[in-house]
Amino acid sequence: MSRKKSRITVLSILVLVVALSGPILAQEEEKEVELGMSNSTELSYVLTEGNSDTDALGFKNRFRYSWPRARYTFRVEATRTNTTDDRIAVVRDDLPLGYEIIEFSKEPDVEKYLVENRYDRQITERFFWNVGLTWDRNLDAGIISRWIGFAGVGNIWWDREDLKFNTSYGLSYTDREEEDVDPTKEETFPGYRFDWEYLNKWGKNTTFENRWTFNGNFSDSADWNSDMTSSISVGINSRLALRVSLQWLFNNRPALEDLDLFVQTPEGDLIQIPDGVVQDPKQKLDTIFNTSLVINF
Repeated sequence: MSRKKSRITVLSILVLVVALSGPILAQEEEKEVELGMSNSTELSYVLTEGNSDTDALGFKNRFRYSWPRARYTFRVEATRTNTTDDRIAVVRDDLPLGYEIIEFSKEPDVEKYLVENRYDRQITERFFWNVGLTWDRNLDAGIISRWIGFAGVGNIWWDREDLKFNTSYGLSYTDREEEDVDPTKEETFPGYRFDWEYLNKWGKNTTFENRWTFNGNFSDSADWNSDMTSSISVGINSRLALRVSLQWLFNNRPALEDLDLFVQTPEGDLIQIPDGVVQDPKQKLDTIFNTSLVINF
């Protein structure tokens, strides 16, 4: 087994062991309280701008199991897209860089996945610790595979039915593989992580939510990424809701992309230069607008 697979296996086992220990501890402390399970499924239509112009069908599912002083969350996201993610560079002597970037029309593409395991446990009424593991793939941003294991502590600022807000801060370990290797970036590194969850109910049927995660690299202060999503849900009944959301994915040091180099003839034809390649950074920011039908049970 490779070292990378070994690290991933150890992190996965750690999250699983901690999650399974939750119900045992909870049952010992408060046996009278029943366990609670909830699930939320989203079917959505997605538009993106940035490293790709996309129209897509999306699927999200969040499973949560709650105990008196703990909770386990398993989250999955997947997107099926038609996208423009192919670009070429055409030689242009009249431009400062000497080439022009040209994008092609949309083609079918499966581009984005996310899987998250997370366990939170309260220490006091306002203080908790957590541990988790995430894996994501975003081909348009040049990320083939990225594992992030994390552990930390946090504060519960509000915990009412209509208003919830908590923040957490801790350490992380990232193991990533990008489509084009950047020799100036580390594939694996220890780092730090901040996140928050905010929920505010506006009346009986409308809910505003904001989730934010920040992950940084201890050895390279410029190598960090941020993921923030704001959403508004309007309940149709106890099981169904409509949700609109806007997500900002920001990589301060984006992945590199190898672009084939072409020459444009006076007639307007494009001729590829043999072995001609230009390496260009991808865009730092991707925005994702999402409309979805939410099914709760």
